[in-house]
Order: sequence, then structure tokens, then C-alpha cells
Amino acid sequence: MTKEVSQLIKDIVLDMNNTIFGVYDSVNLRTNICNTKWARIGKTVTNSAGDEYRITDMIVDEWIKVTPVTPNAPILEDLINLPNPFWITGTKIATNREWTISGKNVTEKTPIIWLLQTLRITKYGRENTLDFNTDVRLFFLDETNVLNYYTEDHLDLVVFPMERLVLEFLDTITRTRQYKTVEDYELITFSRFGVEQNEGMFKNILDANLSGVELRIGLEKYKENCKC
Repeated sequence: MTKEVSQLIKDIVLDMNNTIFGVYDSVNLRTNICNTKWARIGKTVTNSAGDEYRITDMIVDEWIKVTPVTPNAPILEDLINLPNPFWITGTKIATNREWTISGKNVTEKTPIIWLLQTLRITKYGRENTLDFNTDVRLFFLDETNVLNYYTEDHLDLVVFPMERLVLEFLDTITRTRQYKTVEDYELITFSRFGVEQNEGMFKNILDANLSGVELRIGLEKYKENCKC
């Protein structure tokens, strides 16, 4: 059952919409975007043709400025792809090992959505419209600059985009009819992930400098034949 629930949560992550839409402003040399989602300075985005750009400046839900990474890339507009989250699940030790061997480039495997095992699952009987309820702990993390960022920088440039990533995850659950809408949730922020937990519980789980948030929710899934 634990493996099945982990796969269902992974499917939610894979179903998240990582696209935004932009209109190029030739006067101000920027791309106007009304919903920047988890876009952030320093990360790359791509256009529909796969050309890559690095974000150099932005105002949340207003505009971004980019520098082309792909030679001769056109202006950035229309459909824009944000980095897909890197999904991983497991215990603390297993997660660090799997994430480390997945590649050396931290930028290419962030942001991270990590489901912490183990899960506590309540299974319902035949007369109930619900299939199960599980208490979920998910970490939404991205790389941060420990040398040059003050606490406010960590919060503004990394934690806030990860909060926006959480909202997209919750919106995806809402769009998926087989799950009950999540009405209440708990967020725990980390300006420096791995150094702020009591007794160092999460210290050195992942071999990288990260910031982000922990999401705690109760995920409830309807039975497949339920028309709720």
C-alpha cells in the first residue's frame, strides 16, 4: 500500500503544469508574465522550441528578463517552460544516496520535491466513498547561495518560489477529481535547509546548499468508482 500511495503522489507531481505564458516588451526588453509561478533569478527556462534562457531579473507576476543560453535563441515569449521538479522519495539515508548519484549538476536536479517515508495510511471499508487517507510530508527545495545570501535573500529568492511550487502541487490535487480538495495544510520554511531543525534531524540529508519549505497535508483519495 505504501508503494502504491508513493506512486500516486509521484503521479500528482508529474501532472503539475510547469508552463507560463509571456508577451515580449520590446521597449523595456523583458517578457511580461502575469503568473511567474516558481520562476526565480538564476534558473533557466525554455521556449516551445527547446531554446534555453537564464533569468537575470524579475518582478513576481509581472515580468522576467533573461539571457539566452542557446546560441541565436529568439526573443522569449508565448509558451515558456519552467524546470520540472526532481521527484524523489525515501528515507533520509536512501534519499541522499539516490539524489547524489543522479548527477553532479545541482541546477539540473532542482527544484526537488521529496516525499519523506514512511507514510501513515488509513484504509476505508467498502461502504465508504473514500479509499484511503494518508498524512504526507513533502519537502520543496531549491539551491541557494550560502555565501552571498542574507536570511531575507534566502526567503525572497528561494523560499517564496518554493511556496509557489507548493501551490501548484495543491492546485493539481484540486484538478484531479479522484482526490478530496485539500482545505488545510501546514507549511514549515527553511531559509537554510539542513541546519535549522531541532537536534539536527535533517542535517546533511542532501549534499547541497538548499532552501525551501516542508508541506504537511492529509491526502484523501476517493474510490475509483465514486462519482463525487
